[in-house]
Amino acid sequence: MWAPDLRTVFLLICLIDAFLALMILIYWKTQKAYEGLAFWSLGLLSQSIAFLLFMLQGAAPALLTILLANAFSMLAILLRIDAIRRFFWSRPMPDHYYLLIVPILLTYAYFTFVADSITMRAVISAFFIAPALIIAATLAIRSNQRENRIIRYSFAAALVGPVVFLAARTVVWFFVPGYYTLFSTDAFNTAFFSVAIIADILATGFFLMLNMIRSRTELEESEVKYHSLFENMLESAAYGRLIPDTTGKPSDWLYLDANASFKQTCGREDIIGKRNREIFPEIPDERPELLQTFSRVVLTGKPERFEIRFHEIGRWFRCSVFSPKADHFVTIYDDITQQKRAESALLRTNAKLNLLSSITRHDIRNQLHALSGYLELARLNSQKPESLTGSLKKADAVVETITRQLEFTKDYEEMGVNAPTWQNVDAIVSQAVASLPLRGTLIEIERSDLEVYADPLLSKVFYNLIDNALRYGGAGLTKIRISSRETDTGLVLTCENDGNGIPTEEKKRLFERGYGKHTGLGLFLSSEILSITGISISENGNPESGARFDMVVPKGEYRFQ
Repeated sequence: MWAPDLRTVFLLICLIDAFLALMILIYWKTQKAYEGLAFWSLGLLSQSIAFLLFMLQGAAPALLTILLANAFSMLAILLRIDAIRRFFWSRPMPDHYYLLIVPILLTYAYFTFVADSITMRAVISAFFIAPALIIAATLAIRSNQRENRIIRYSFAAALVGPVVFLAARTVVWFFVPGYYTLFSTDAFNTAFFSVAIIADILATGFFLMLNMIRSRTELEESEVKYHSLFENMLESAAYGRLIPDTTGKPSDWLYLDANASFKQTCGREDIIGKRNREIFPEIPDERPELLQTFSRVVLTGKPERFEIRFHEIGRWFRCSVFSPKADHFVTIYDDITQQKRAESALLRTNAKLNLLSSITRHDIRNQLHALSGYLELARLNSQKPESLTGSLKKADAVVETITRQLEFTKDYEEMGVNAPTWQNVDAIVSQAVASLPLRGTLIEIERSDLEVYADPLLSKVFYNLIDNALRYGGAGLTKIRISSRETDTGLVLTCENDGNGIPTEEKKRLFERGYGKHTGLGLFLSSEILSITGISISENGNPESGARFDMVVPKGEYRFQ
């Protein structure tokens, strides 16, 4: 009958543990797995060295083959416990626990060099190894990770399995007299080391599976978390891949994912899996700039941030682009249209206020010179009542002119003080006409859902237009109509009436400061208010059939709510 050679078994354990240690170490390094795997690999390597030294018994000093071999064997057990604590409890084993090896080795030395007894050394090994493996198994069982319960219990069983055979061998050797050595081929010694091989393979396999399950679970949780973040971002975000042409240069990009905000901004759902040219064939202007930026980010790996205006939809975006892997990019669009509008309005307002300050000083200085002249004439003609009265009337007229200029300055200064806002045209027209004497004139507003992005003084524009119609429309005025129509350049917002028209020769000067029959400032102020947000105004009515003022609102500056 064949009897196994335990030195061969030791060699198998040595080679198998070394192979498992190498495999686990490579997996840990390449997959960036948990730190516990690295300590498990060190434990297998320590055990492999221990069995290599055990095989040298009889051929090398006992200090090497017994004490050092058992030191590596106990270190292997402690490293496994440390690996399990790091994996299941996310904390390392205290360093001073490794000092337990010292008193055990001293005891080993006593029963090796003073009272040589293989039985007592076996008992000492059993009292160290058995509790250590049971503690390691308990750590695995007590974990609250439900998704890997079966694997955890199998792992714990693989750890505890050798304990049974180790205990049986220890009891037999202690109570049954006989000649025992480490290489004894009795059933209990052979069974213990045979089971140790199988247990090492199974425990390592189960521990590797536990790591894989956790990695997969955390990956799934991470995907859910980041996809939820991606999907619910207020900013528009898209994930894409560059598509090269026949020369290898990027010619377009493919959308691999896009969040709800991006789809809403683009106004369509069929984005994922399609090229940009397929989805937005009508927006070619911005594509080269975006393509160059995406290509540069993918090539260098350095994130970039820039601002871009999509002319087709009339909106500004601050774009952040980064590349998670080769040929792929993620871009985040933050809508800064309101900010850009406010900045542009502020610049235009500052320029207008500077101009106003200069013009107002000049005009009032001229009027004061005239006033001074009339007062001087009044003083010189104080004895001539008719001449005195004429000079004073002219002086009063100058004072009235200065007063109108100061009132206009007040209105002009208020322009641009507050940021432009979205305003409902129906509401502000109703507000404007509330303080005007309509005298039976019908105000007709075509749409109640139209909103325009303009200075808060927009109501002043409609007040001036309707006030002028009421003043100069004549007896034939019966209706003032506010209508709108969309064109390629934007929205034409029209205020027209059926009263007297405006002569052709006057149309070009209508919006000049000071030109007009009343103050000459109303239409000028209206034009300035509208221009803050890029709205132009012109008179295009038929001189024979009423006045018509067309206000052109750029794309992106109007909406229908």
